[in-house]
Amino acid sequence: MKRFNLAQSLFGCAIFSAVLTTGCTNGQQDALYSKVIDMGRGAVHLEVEKTHTVDVDMTYLERKGSGPAVMLVHGFSANKDAWLKFAMELPDDYHLIIPDLAGHGDTPAPTSGNYDLELQAQRLHALVTHLGLNQFHIAGNSMGGAISAIYAVDHPEQILSLTLMDSAGIDGENKSEYYEALERGTNPLIATDEESFEKRMQMVMEVQPFLPWPLRPALARETINRAEINQEIFTDLLATRTRMNESNFPETLAAKATMPALIMWGEKDRILDVSAVPVFKQYLPQAQVSLFPNVGHAPMLEIPEESAHVLSEFIASTK
Repeated sequence: MKRFNLAQSLFGCAIFSAVLTTGCTNGQQDALYSKVIDMGRGAVHLEVEKTHTVDVDMTYLERKGSGPAVMLVHGFSANKDAWLKFAMELPDDYHLIIPDLAGHGDTPAPTSGNYDLELQAQRLHALVTHLGLNQFHIAGNSMGGAISAIYAVDHPEQILSLTLMDSAGIDGENKSEYYEALERGTNPLIATDEESFEKRMQMVMEVQPFLPWPLRPALARETINRAEINQEIFTDLLATRTRMNESNFPETLAAKATMPALIMWGEKDRILDVSAVPVFKQYLPQAQVSLFPNVGHAPMLEIPEESAHVLSEFIASTK
């Protein structure tokens, strides 16, 4: 509860600052949004770091601690700061590593122009090598879940536990609302204007976190400005998905990802249907499963306290 009050205080300070800002222009809104993000990072003692990984200078957040090392991997069109409220609820001694994947957040487009998920996992491995980590826990949401699963297959000796949160990588029996939209030729995850931004937010989250007026338009502009690169990333994401299906990735996952596993899912997920859970469980029979009623595709944003508690309890059980 202490961390939750701290987060509310940060947003309260931001609103007060906005009221004092005459006119609150786009530039002032953007500056305010950036300030709130910086305050959120500071509240969790996360430092912004950068290192070269394979073909790109990767930006990441890190908080060194004496406890277990935990990497959090964001999803498509998101970034490292999607984990801030979740990170506030994790134990204070965790060594947290939260990267911006290539082409996301503050990590630029790679020189190769390649966003293949297997290559994204290789970039994370280069980051892990740079940090000198021998073993760590990895948790990924959506596309980040698929990348985490690929990492666990490629380097199982390094992964103490694998957590998949509303994860891509294996399809469920039922087609989601999102995939139905893709079949009609639209991608609700790529916002091109304010209207599509609002539809994107509604589709991703059943319970949208508090985001007051001065901050919401700044986030909308940031998201809309990324439409072109998001399309490039999505094209490579689909190509990876096709190749993973052709190579029978689920069987490979079952054979190599034998470490403790946790599957977390929002039952109201409109992006990746909850029917994927029993399929993942089929190939990860050792996995614990936590389903969240009335939660959508992003539990770490919608219910950060509850979902972080589930993860920390799971990590504690793996010792």
